[in-house]
Amino acid sequence: MVVSESLVYGLVLLSALAHATWNAVVKHSAEGFLQLAMIRSVGLLLGTLLAVQLPLPDPAALGYLAGGALFQYLYFFLLSRSYRALDYGTAYPIARGVTPLLVATAALLFLDESLRPLQLTGVLLVTCGIFALVMKELRVSHSGILLSLGTGVAITGYTTLGAAGVRAVGNPLSFVAWLEILSGLGILLAVLLTQPVRGFTFARTNLLRSSASGILASSGFGVALWATSVMPVAAVAATRETSILFASVISVYVLNERFSVRRVIAALIIFAGVGALALA
Repeated sequence: MVVSESLVYGLVLLSALAHATWNAVVKHSAEGFLQLAMIRSVGLLLGTLLAVQLPLPDPAALGYLAGGALFQYLYFFLLSRSYRALDYGTAYPIARGVTPLLVATAALLFLDESLRPLQLTGVLLVTCGIFALVMKELRVSHSGILLSLGTGVAITGYTTLGAAGVRAVGNPLSFVAWLEILSGLGILLAVLLTQPVRGFTFARTNLLRSSASGILASSGFGVALWATSVMPVAAVAATRETSILFASVISVYVLNERFSVRRVIAALIIFAGVGALALA
């Protein structure tokens, strides 16, 4: 079945909204790492339910699965640490802001994938808009910025390996399902080995919120990864980074932070970039 590019970009935008939402839940949880573990446990369950209905991934994809899972573990670790060091409105944009150009570079080097001129323009516009959002924030903790930048590198790693993996298998959903299983098993095992009692207590008292957040996280990631099987990975990554816009709205209407003129201009630049990607 042929899927239009406009529909793909629309679905990726929805995945960006889902991503900003569950990240806000993690940031503002009293136990950020345990909240993240609960969310990934839902991904483990959903991945298992999907995997039993699909064929096993091709052997050629096993390396991509292992590498993608390792980068996701690194992402979980750095994400939780960056949220301790910085507030949501700073850590999230920096981490997501470095991703489009890093992914475009990785796709060119490792996937032999180049962008059409209008798509490259879109990636650059999205990146410029994102950095316009965070330039004012660069006076904050250097360690926090490094953790956030490292988070962006980890995102680039699992995005690139995931894109290569879904393209190497006959059924991309099978790859997505097993990546959810591996990433969920890793973080759940970390909790069981380090703080099982606190983990079970947290799970009992936060089941509903964690389940909803987990569904958002898994479905959003699955859509974005599937999109890389039919569209250039750099274009998909740049579109997904519009999650920063949704994060800005959340910070204003949920956290009562001021939506400045700088943010309005940056938002317009980002939407211009997304429009260029959709029309390319």
